[in-house]
Amino acid sequence: MSNPRNLSSFTLIVTFVCLSLIGVVLVPLLPVKLAPSHTLPGLTVSFSMPGNSSRVIEAEVTSKLEAMMARVKGIRKVNSTSDNGSGSISLELDKHANIDVTRFEVSTIIRQTWPQLPEGVSYPQISTRRSDDKASRPFITYTLNAPANPILIQQYAEENIKPVLGQLKGIYKVELNGATPMEWQLEYDSDQLSRLGITLQAVQRAINRHYEKEFLGICSIEKGAEGREWIRLVRTSTEKEMEFEPGAIQLQAEDGTMVMLDKLIKVRHVEERPQSYYRINGLNSVYLYITAEETANQLNLSGEVKHLMGELQQKMPPGYEVHISYDATEYIQKELDKIYFRTGLTVLILLLFVALITRNLRYLFLIVTSLVVNISVAVILYYTFGLEMQLYSLAGITISLNLVIDNT
Repeated sequence: MSNPRNLSSFTLIVTFVCLSLIGVVLVPLLPVKLAPSHTLPGLTVSFSMPGNSSRVIEAEVTSKLEAMMARVKGIRKVNSTSDNGSGSISLELDKHANIDVTRFEVSTIIRQTWPQLPEGVSYPQISTRRSDDKASRPFITYTLNAPANPILIQQYAEENIKPVLGQLKGIYKVELNGATPMEWQLEYDSDQLSRLGITLQAVQRAINRHYEKEFLGICSIEKGAEGREWIRLVRTSTEKEMEFEPGAIQLQAEDGTMVMLDKLIKVRHVEERPQSYYRINGLNSVYLYITAEETANQLNLSGEVKHLMGELQQKMPPGYEVHISYDATEYIQKELDKIYFRTGLTVLILLLFVALITRNLRYLFLIVTSLVVNISVAVILYYTFGLEMQLYSLAGITISLNLVIDNT
């Protein structure tokens, strides 16, 4: 009597034919990338201290912050660098650590340590390096240049390009960079300050004290043309960068009376003095960085982005131009063409070898069919477990074809 649990040959053949068809359908849905994106999460704390040597920064700032941060739970490695005028601390987290909780603890330590640091040190800034699907690098970069100020070009891109690209499925984020940031210029009357007995350092301290919960970034004294001086103020809080209220800040005069800051200064919100210029064909330019989600197929997504940018370019004002400055998919496509050629050549040589040895077309057909079914089932598993296709994994698949044919 036959075992009812044994499957017939017809059932097996139909099952694997169906699996093969499913695998073929899932091929375009696999995420194709340039390189692996999985890295351990981490934090970077950076600060500046202009006019000081690396030895002073190491002794007075870096070592103090490093000693405090090493106590945070979840940090497995701490690296620090002290340069002339600046320093940074890189914190590598354990793979099980919650990066948001760790970042909060680090920011708390910085807030507690800040009063103990020497004067002249900028407030340390924290940047994150994640290992999740939202931490990949930009896969395509555009330059937008026009006969206008960089800040106006960036504002145009923020209003007309960034929202449209952000609606594409598979786009994680769109970033703009290259425009000179805005700053506040506080013009003062030195004679008036002298009569009241108020120093510039007192004005700086009052501003920093008023915004101590969200550090301003830079509050320094600048000297411009014709000997005029002003207090330069740069906000680093993105939510309230456009807000500065001198009427809410009080200073104490020499006779003990309280004076509002808006009575002592004239405020202007102007573009920061540029440290460098970037132009293409004599036109100011800004960068447009486009980052894809890890589960997105960057080859297909690149085509959609280019098509959409072509439509947006037709609607741009006269003089506005868009150029691709970096496209990772071009390199991916070249490497894929090489892999396809090598894979095809490898399979052809192996099949020719099988044909010469066996001289049996049915046997050769069996080898080819088994190879297709194996690859199709593998694609189903790649898609199910969320494995990404990049140059290293594709090269590994090419090598594994030899083993598949040999085992068959």
